[in-house]
Amino acid sequence: MVGLRIAVLNCLLYLLTGFALGQEIQIRVVDDTDGQPVPFCHICCEDRETGKQVYHVGDINGEARVPVGDNILLSVTAMGYENYLQEEPIEGDELVVRLKPNYFGLDEVVVTGQYKPVRADKSIYNIKLIGKPRIENQSANTMAELLSKELTFRINNDPSTGSSLDLQGVSGENVKILVDGVPVIGRLDGNIDLSQINLENVDHIEIVEGPMSVIYGSNALAGVVNIITRENKYVPFRGGMHAYYESVGVYNLNGDVDMRFGNHGLSLNGGRNFFGGYSLVDTSRSQEWKPKEQYNAGTTYTFRKNGSSIKYKVDYFRENLLDRSNLFPPYFEKGTDTWFNTTRVNNSLHVDQDLRKDNKLYLLAAYSYYDRRKTKYLKDLTTMESVLIPNPEEHDTSTFHSMMARGGFNHAAEEGRLDYQLGFDLNLEKGSGKRMQNGKEQIGDYALFASVQWHLNQRITFQPAIRASYNTKYESPLTPSFNLKYELQKTTFRASYARGFRAPSLKELYLQFYDSNHQIEGNEDLVAERSHNFNLTISSNSSIRSVPWNLKAKAYYNIIQDRISLVQVDPENPLHYKNANTDHFESVGGDLTLGAFPVRNLSVDAGISYIGRKDSYYLSDEFVFSTSAVSSISLRFFKSMASANLYYKYSGKYPVYTFITDDEIALHYLEAYHNMDLNLSVKLLRQQVRLSTGVKNIFDNTQLVGISGGSGHGGGDGASSLVGWGRTYFLGITYNFTAL
Repeated sequence: MVGLRIAVLNCLLYLLTGFALGQEIQIRVVDDTDGQPVPFCHICCEDRETGKQVYHVGDINGEARVPVGDNILLSVTAMGYENYLQEEPIEGDELVVRLKPNYFGLDEVVVTGQYKPVRADKSIYNIKLIGKPRIENQSANTMAELLSKELTFRINNDPSTGSSLDLQGVSGENVKILVDGVPVIGRLDGNIDLSQINLENVDHIEIVEGPMSVIYGSNALAGVVNIITRENKYVPFRGGMHAYYESVGVYNLNGDVDMRFGNHGLSLNGGRNFFGGYSLVDTSRSQEWKPKEQYNAGTTYTFRKNGSSIKYKVDYFRENLLDRSNLFPPYFEKGTDTWFNTTRVNNSLHVDQDLRKDNKLYLLAAYSYYDRRKTKYLKDLTTMESVLIPNPEEHDTSTFHSMMARGGFNHAAEEGRLDYQLGFDLNLEKGSGKRMQNGKEQIGDYALFASVQWHLNQRITFQPAIRASYNTKYESPLTPSFNLKYELQKTTFRASYARGFRAPSLKELYLQFYDSNHQIEGNEDLVAERSHNFNLTISSNSSIRSVPWNLKAKAYYNIIQDRISLVQVDPENPLHYKNANTDHFESVGGDLTLGAFPVRNLSVDAGISYIGRKDSYYLSDEFVFSTSAVSSISLRFFKSMASANLYYKYSGKYPVYTFITDDEIALHYLEAYHNMDLNLSVKLLRQQVRLSTGVKNIFDNTQLVGISGGSGHGGGDGASSLVGWGRTYFLGITYNFTAL
């Protein structure tokens, strides 16, 4: 009897659901260019009155049966295609949806520096977007690995302090690294260690090349890299697990779970990444690439309702890096183990509130904690005992706290001529530790900014902006910027100028940083950097004989006064450096990139970059140039369920300076080298499982050696740089589960 009642109740619920949604229809989704099916597309049915959304997934033939009605708004999305929206009532019992290929990702939505989310090609800034498909196709695990294949980035590797970058010839101190708009703290040598930024929970990355100082303040002269993490806005439940192995001794395991219940969402993620270390010459103990293990975890809570959005995030990171010494003579039984333990905790609150039409309030508040501890032990290999070295000078702890708040009011009309933004940006950093000159120090920067976006007509947009700030240690000037965008049919011109101001960080001012490879002194007499940046970009999208292509040309010029650099203190000690102002620095250059889809499922990209640098500190009155080139080929087959991806980069000889005596500086070049990766992947079980394998560093690069370049007083060799741990082979497996 109970079973009969349940059956009757189920029938009534089914009838009520059918009445609400209407009849079922057969949907077939195909490629608009050749009529081939688009497998495993996502179909959303949204009730216009209640806003309730129901999701369906097409099969391998792009087909699905979907209940619809007069009040149902139907949309279809698929990777590599433009979004489809069916607003008109559907007639008949079958619908064929033709998706237009999205060849170059130009309709992807970006948020960095915008008044509201906009398509990348509609932004007034020159923004490059790296999506999750590119990250997966490259099998990149960290930001350092991902950006190493980008044309205008040069990644520098330090076995102890990690990976840093150059952008447009300007070092990483002037590149702002953000995660969901929150600055990443914990710079060593002025740079963020990009190998500590894991990509498992990343949705996409937005790179703004050019000045963003008005909105983001210090460290944003050369550009901004904003890492946007994944957020589940729709499905009730999804989960995933990713395991990765690389033959050099990399073992990674990461997982995540996302849940939605009504207007609420909750996400959890975590993982462990392990690297066993590597040396060019195996000593069985001391290694040039230090072994390390990393743990990361995070949780995100979201609430969305009636134009209101609240998101609270907590992220945790821990790295344990081990620096082993060689064994001590004469018995070679003992050595030292030095542990560097890095802890980073970030808390952030994001609030967005839509007001009346076209107006919005937003607030981002964050607290970040960074701690780096050095602990040294004496290791006896006969007993395997470790004893803490009693000398307190062998141990160190440096702790930094950062508090920031950025918010404001945006007006952005769909058809209006004038949009504007008013905002504030508050930053306070505190540091403590025995290596700080006074034990504790702090510095604050508090700013107001405003910008106006004037749409002169449908083709021309002009955006002036200004920032007024107060720094607790330095006098801050007004920093203006000007951006111009001109659209001419399928070609877009962008031009910009910005003035920059960068106050020295607490580490540059006060921190004394020592380890086995570094002796770096802070300098409280530093003055702030002042800079000018000019950028020009031309991009064009068209097709020749039905072959879509995208061409982009870019030129830039940077001037930095009183640049803060590491200066060698003692020529007899190549490890001893001090932060100092080095007068005048300039970089000039440009790049040219071309992308094309010559045949279905085949994409080809290529680019070349030419960058010159001039630094008065090194007695250089002429630009010293270097060249880079990239290319990639991506082929999809088996109805896009499998792919082969080849990535190549040429890094031309790179200028470096070394001190011979107090007044003798030599110019060297790190030799040019080629790098190539091959990735093969296949998706199985309705795309729930993804297998990937391939080869990295095919040309087996390990270390670059210096070649003579001359100097103001002499020449010679002596420079070298680690670039990789040789040719490796990898295998990865990803499992994803989604409940619709």
